[in-house]
Amino acid sequence: MLDFTTLPYVDDRFKAVRRETVQVRVGEALIGGNAPILVQSMTTTKPKDVDETVRQTLALAKAGCGLVRITTPTFADAAGLEDVMKRVRAAGCTVPVSADIHFQPKAAFEALKWVEKVRINPGNFVDTGILTLDQQTDKLFDEGKEKVAEAFTPFVQEAKRLGRAIRIGVNHGSLSARMIYRYGDTVEGMVESALEYLAVCEAEHFDQVVLSLKSSNPRVAIAAYRLLAARLKQENFKPYPFHVGVTEAGAGADGRLKSAAGIGALLLDGLADTIRVSLTEDPVAEVPVAQDLIEACELKADAPKFEVPVFKKDPYHYERRESSVVKIAGVEIGGSLPVKVGVKSDAASLTGERRGPEFALAGFDASAGANIVTFKDAMDVAGFAANSASVPAGSIFCYTGSDMVYGVRALASALAAADRKDPILLYAKIGSSDKDMLRVSADFGSLLTDGLGDAVVIDGYKGAKESVALAFDILQAAACRRSKTNFISCPGCGRTLYDIRTVLGKIKERFGHLQDISIAVMGCIVNGPGEMADADFGYVGGGPGRITLFEGKTAVKKNIPEENAIEELVNLLKEKGRWVEP
Repeated sequence: MLDFTTLPYVDDRFKAVRRETVQVRVGEALIGGNAPILVQSMTTTKPKDVDETVRQTLALAKAGCGLVRITTPTFADAAGLEDVMKRVRAAGCTVPVSADIHFQPKAAFEALKWVEKVRINPGNFVDTGILTLDQQTDKLFDEGKEKVAEAFTPFVQEAKRLGRAIRIGVNHGSLSARMIYRYGDTVEGMVESALEYLAVCEAEHFDQVVLSLKSSNPRVAIAAYRLLAARLKQENFKPYPFHVGVTEAGAGADGRLKSAAGIGALLLDGLADTIRVSLTEDPVAEVPVAQDLIEACELKADAPKFEVPVFKKDPYHYERRESSVVKIAGVEIGGSLPVKVGVKSDAASLTGERRGPEFALAGFDASAGANIVTFKDAMDVAGFAANSASVPAGSIFCYTGSDMVYGVRALASALAAADRKDPILLYAKIGSSDKDMLRVSADFGSLLTDGLGDAVVIDGYKGAKESVALAFDILQAAACRRSKTNFISCPGCGRTLYDIRTVLGKIKERFGHLQDISIAVMGCIVNGPGEMADADFGYVGGGPGRITLFEGKTAVKKNIPEENAIEELVNLLKEKGRWVEP
């Protein structure tokens, strides 16, 4: 495990400021520096479908999208960008466009001619995928590094000549076999994959580069971006801006909560310069969610300063904070118990239902029978840090002030300095708006990723039942505790091989009654197997009209006609003993 003091990603974990970066120009847009955080999205088309690609691009621009990305799977698609861009500009739209490239360096070179930015994936620009993992050696790893420089240098030179920007976009789901061989399936592998390509850019004195490290697991994404920020400093690279996102977030409220848990946490760390919320919905629907999330997680210039010891806990590898078991309203929390969900109420019917309240929080004072000690501001936390004996052992610690993330971190740091293991209750009193929902998911997502929190209570979101449901949903979004069927689904793009929105709806209807199971619904094979790392089963486009079913990362049924695939997935779950009749 790493110590924050030896490898920091920010100067102060108790008072975030926006990270200073190189400013990258993408057409008329600016990313990083002191520019506002840019919202972007992606069409679901191939450039060869010129009419629909132009229509979606213009619709996204009208919705307030600051950059539009278009998947470009082949050289012919890259060439098709010429017509797309002519028509977009002829319509009076000046929003910049980025081409999204996998596997096709020639397509990347062609795309540079027509669009302002090109995204390449280090996992497949030169290297091979995970299927060649058993063939890797130390010698091949070193030779691969030379091949990267040989293939990527001319591309960087051409981007520099044309005045284009590049995104080095690493996906957890498509790490190369070479990187997995050396670093394992880890955040280190993601970071080193980006740095290898970035070193080529620096050698060419080219700094119009944006970096991204995406994962479908918010916990992985948060850790990866933090580690990248730290490693850039450590290697004396320029501070390049970050494109932040959580891939395969899904649809509806669950997709929004998962996006908020990951992207929001990074916004609260000051590490985001441009964001994309990936939803399995119409791309236009992503834009207002991203705008709301940026507004909800805006950093305060006048945030309080917490006078406590440095919070040394490793921010790059998840480990839940060690805590003792203490009872709240007669219910045990802490230790190795799951993070419990409570309800703000004088009493609650504890029926044992899977998503029902697990304890009642009547109040915080002694008259309510609570052994909870509250801290409402930085002064309260500093008082405990100076005199930890003032709070009896076996208490439950709860920060109730503003700036929850920094306050709870400060409280955890003070507890660690005092060698105290009292459990921590995460409490949020919120309103009922979408922004309130996004902000509490960002707050809880950040803290749960830090390994902080033994119980959670959300107070005031619509009604008591809705507040409890939201708490359970955030725990699931933050990869902390599963309480219902977990669906992982990509947003769809020009590579998608079936109508993913319709199919996702059918799969949710067919499998939504199951508990403690995760199902991935992926449009194609590019990120499918890798991003399904946390899924028990997967439904992946294998070809036009054909589906491949996965158990974990293993393809177990291939070339299934799409019309039969959902029932075949039911049969697969039955074979594995995971199916329950509704």
